[in-house]
Amino acid sequence: MMAASLAEKWNRYWFREGPLLDLAILRIIAVGTQLGLMLFDSRYGLDSLRKIGDLPDSYYQPLPFLRPVVALLGGHNFSVWEMQTIQVATLIAGFAALVGLWTRFSLFLFAAGVALVQLWALSHGDIHHPEAAMVIALGVLALSPAGAAISLDAWLKRGSFQQQLMSTSREAKWPILVIQWLFGLMYLSASYSKLAIGGFQWANGITLQYYLAMDGLRWNSLLGLWLSQHHWPSLIGQWNVLVFQSTFFLSLLIPKLKWIYVPIGMVMHVGIYLMLKAPFWQWTALYLVFVPWTAALIYVKWIPESAERQAELAKASAG
Repeated sequence: MMAASLAEKWNRYWFREGPLLDLAILRIIAVGTQLGLMLFDSRYGLDSLRKIGDLPDSYYQPLPFLRPVVALLGGHNFSVWEMQTIQVATLIAGFAALVGLWTRFSLFLFAAGVALVQLWALSHGDIHHPEAAMVIALGVLALSPAGAAISLDAWLKRGSFQQQLMSTSREAKWPILVIQWLFGLMYLSASYSKLAIGGFQWANGITLQYYLAMDGLRWNSLLGLWLSQHHWPSLIGQWNVLVFQSTFFLSLLIPKLKWIYVPIGMVMHVGIYLMLKAPFWQWTALYLVFVPWTAALIYVKWIPESAERQAELAKASAG
């Protein structure tokens, strides 16, 4: 009896009815952001792959997730030309996913291509973590009905635009929840790492002052350099970050707390860029997963429908 009750609660949480529009908008945001980075950010462009290829062979140490791919290919080492070819093919798949053409397949190819290129690039020693969140998010979207609305797939099925806006599915909510929980787990991991390595001494204010000064000089951040001269703001800021990261998951258990945590998180990531010039664009874009898009569009009267149906959709979107 208890097992049945737990299964019911599990299904009610992950597989409750949700608007397909929310999922479609998330697809456009995630794919659009990654495409923008690959096309306009020098860190992710074709030329960046060439520069990585110019590094000495000793720099190349395949990361754990890349090793199975290398093993399946008989120990093959990818050349720069091969990586650039994969990058171009990935861009093509990305544009197909953006407009929703063969969405599941194109999203899978896009996620796989982004993952492979990033794993190869990061295997040369310069490891960052914003990329992982986007790769996971794209993979989750590839498993979902993200092309069921606002897509060429939906248009080819002769579904009216009005119908796309109003459609719901029990498969629409779990991908959004998984990506939201991804943030909760990433923040818990970050908090644990800080406490495991430095203990509460990590939040002594001096740590942040050091990074503000170092990155302020490195990236010419006047705001970072100015803040590095003041201890108390750094001390308060570090404790705020520690508390925020340690408790963010509560907003996923108590949805009303999202109204507090999500704006704080968005401000934090924008502030990190302004102070440290650390570009977490993938995280900033994926933060929009917390926006109940259908409820918002109903609120501004962009979705015409009966009052009863609007209330149902808004509740499903915001729940």
